[in-house]
Amino acid sequence: MKKYDIAVIGAGSGGLVAALTAQRRGAKVALIERYKIGGECTHFGCVPSKSLISSARLYQAMKKAEKHGLPKVDVSADLDFSKVMERVDQIVQGVYANEQPAHFEGLGIDVYIDSAGASFLNKNEIQIGGETIWADYTVISTGSSPRMAPHEGSETLDFLTNENFWDLRELPRSIVFLGGGVISVELGQSLARFGSSVTIIDRNPRILKAADEAVSVLAIETLQKEGIQILTNAEVAMCRQVEDGKINLSIVQNGQPKEMTAEHIFVALGRVPNTNGLGLEKANVTYSGKGIEVNDFLQTSTPNIYACGDVASPAKFTHMASYQAEICVENILNGNHVENDYSIVPWAIFMEPEIGHVGLSEAEARRKFGEVFVSQVNTNSVDRFITESETVGFLKIVMDKNDVILGADAIGVHAGEWIQFLTLAIKQKLTLQSLAETIFVYPTFSEIVKKAATRYLRTKQSS
Repeated sequence: MKKYDIAVIGAGSGGLVAALTAQRRGAKVALIERYKIGGECTHFGCVPSKSLISSARLYQAMKKAEKHGLPKVDVSADLDFSKVMERVDQIVQGVYANEQPAHFEGLGIDVYIDSAGASFLNKNEIQIGGETIWADYTVISTGSSPRMAPHEGSETLDFLTNENFWDLRELPRSIVFLGGGVISVELGQSLARFGSSVTIIDRNPRILKAADEAVSVLAIETLQKEGIQILTNAEVAMCRQVEDGKINLSIVQNGQPKEMTAEHIFVALGRVPNTNGLGLEKANVTYSGKGIEVNDFLQTSTPNIYACGDVASPAKFTHMASYQAEICVENILNGNHVENDYSIVPWAIFMEPEIGHVGLSEAEARRKFGEVFVSQVNTNSVDRFITESETVGFLKIVMDKNDVILGADAIGVHAGEWIQFLTLAIKQKLTLQSLAETIFVYPTFSEIVKKAATRYLRTKQSS
């Protein structure tokens, strides 16, 4: 039986960081994966979706060439969607080329690829297919899978998810997204720009419910202007196959029944942690439908087993999994002393205009602190947005009574980039004064951060 200092189950974003960090620090490491190294992000998530969004953004820009003083571009010719998806696949394969097992084995990490995955026999012994290994410590980073539709008739239909969507080679003539979250707006907007008829159905009063309400409202307006139909306060009661292979949906919106038909249904109703088949009971690891339970040090109920990423975290982001993986390894090697921190988790939504968030929203800050202060600047007052003819959006910064930054919400071109300034500011407990005194390159999009700081301080001083 092979013995390891640390076994890492799952070779996605979190698992790779855990394995590489442990190896660099001298541990003997086993990396176990049941599919392909790279996990959700490389094969079904971040990489392919952002590649598709990039093509759709350029296609949309071509339609607006005249607004930039350029000759009109005729995009009325039939789009070859298969070539778009071939490009997406090429990019995925390019990223995956740097994540081959041989690369990690060359570093001294033992890689196990087995479709059966890993299963605990006890807290130290792990079965991988027909082989059993021993690990002093284990990091579980098995990620999550799409939550499937619970509607009547759904069990007999072939729905799309973020996993099988990438097999498409023909542009859907019509598609309905179930759920109004990130996947629906990112892919829905891209498909609408290519020419699909897109509908988003959500049971909540508004889509993008995790975003600041003003941000969500502006995003909705943009999507609707691009022809996307959004049905809120709506749920699907039943689905059934009809003529020409289409799917009929029986919907109830605000208590009123509706019928609609689409070529494809895309299920984006959230994520389910991947705990099945791990044998967690045999290792006495406590878990539920929400995932593996961990303490502040990301340690499970079994002291030598840790967990990170989607399988154990409510913040299901690639960057969160990577951050937590480093904490797991540090606490394994040097004892529990680094705590996981959910208070400063930045995220972005890569629709157009882009959305960025970090820390507390205005509503959350008011609930927690009562009196807070807000500085908001629209993108149409910042020169770089004007020169790019991309003036839809704003930045909102929330502060406490001492002008210490608590959070920020942004919507606009590259908002996911300039929100990083606020992430660092919150981490370092900076005030608006610190931002106002910092030199920002002119003209840049991120100058909006300095403008929000200086404008607020001037207003405060004059009042």
